[in-house]
Amino acid sequence: MERPQLTSKHINFYALSNGTLTMAFTGTTQYLMMFCTDYLGISAAAYGTAMGIAKTFDFFVCIAAGPIIEKSNMKWGKYLSWTRLLTATLFFGNVIQMFNTSAFIDNPTVKLVIVCIGYMMFHGSMNFNATVRGALVAKLAGADMNARRQLTTRQAQVGAAVSIIASAITLPAIQLVQNVTGNAALGYTLVTLVFSCVFVVCNVIFIKLATPFDPPAPATAAKKTATIGEMAQAIITNKQMLILVITYTFFTIGSQFYAGTTAYYFRVTGNFSFMTVALTSRSICAFLASMSVPAIGKKIGKKGALVLGRFGWAVGGLFIYFFALKGDGSANLIAMTIGMCFIQASTYLYMSFGVNYWLDCGEYGYYTTGKDFRGIAAAVMNWPTKIGMAVGGTLVGYLVAWSGYVAPVGEKLGYFEHMDRFMITMALIPAVMSAISGVLTLVLYKLTDEEAAMYAKANAEREAALRNAEA
Repeated sequence: MERPQLTSKHINFYALSNGTLTMAFTGTTQYLMMFCTDYLGISAAAYGTAMGIAKTFDFFVCIAAGPIIEKSNMKWGKYLSWTRLLTATLFFGNVIQMFNTSAFIDNPTVKLVIVCIGYMMFHGSMNFNATVRGALVAKLAGADMNARRQLTTRQAQVGAAVSIIASAITLPAIQLVQNVTGNAALGYTLVTLVFSCVFVVCNVIFIKLATPFDPPAPATAAKKTATIGEMAQAIITNKQMLILVITYTFFTIGSQFYAGTTAYYFRVTGNFSFMTVALTSRSICAFLASMSVPAIGKKIGKKGALVLGRFGWAVGGLFIYFFALKGDGSANLIAMTIGMCFIQASTYLYMSFGVNYWLDCGEYGYYTTGKDFRGIAAAVMNWPTKIGMAVGGTLVGYLVAWSGYVAPVGEKLGYFEHMDRFMITMALIPAVMSAISGVLTLVLYKLTDEEAAMYAKANAEREAALRNAEA
């Protein structure tokens, strides 16, 4: 059967479905912890403890996602069947996290449990979603490495462009709802709901377009089972993938501190509205960086982009740590914005290559060992993210408590009793973790773009020979 032709429409909606998903969870990424402490009355320490439990659960779901997907054989296609099912769970899980339960529940523990349920529903679904989206790159592009890069690069570009919109309108929209209704928490709920609806529409369109690339397998087709042991073996026997897991884990732990605390910086310094300017500025920088990726990729390759991005992130974090507060303890908003822009631009230098790092390692592993764990590579990609979220997402609650956070009361601003500790949490620790990740990648990761292309071509020829032999 002849492969359907990949067009710019397929590429654009692949990117747009993911970009609008990113927009949908903008609120939970940037404001969830602050939403819980300031509007739901949940302490930072309690939040950290609950998130530790929820994120540990999320990690085990992440481990199970790959084997479950590989074993599945549903009627809408191996991967698109999951995309269809996950549209609803991603929608409801995202909204539940930012639902204003204070309107009818007084007990903070009950409210925290509801947040955790929404978190596990959303992020548990994301484990499957990220895996199938990574696998769909190979489905859509085949062995064409250029087409694979086009898909992931366009995804990053569209994601950055959508982030500009989300950054520019999220906080103003929240504050508009507050001004109209007098209910600040309601704004977070409504904005999350609207963004989530936009994601649903774009995802449904993408599924329709991608259906020819992932036709349903015959009912009698054998179901491939990828066990947890096979996934572990895919890492242990593949040195390059193991290095990626380690370096990404270091980075994700640190970045969780930064992502979870940035809103507090603007909140406690009395400049919450300025956060819109900072977020929009960094999104513009991210978009510009994503547009430069094809040229950068040709000059320094995917590894070079990853190393440069990690070190750039560290520089941005250090800049924030040393310059985002003035000597009198007041905010230096220009320095904070510059640091945020540097961090986001650095991230998009390598994010545009996305799952290709892991697919390259999968091709390398198959070529060197003869064991085809390429389908598992996209699932393994999520492991360091989930480990980092479980560790970093838990510790950040305790570190905010260690910094002495006091939530706002009435018109009185919240504040940190130890602002120096907060700056260590928000900027210094993430910068150090990113630098460690960069050094490890530079020294230990050896796979070049040319080698990856050669492995993919050789593996495709091997697969073709096997099919011919079976015929």
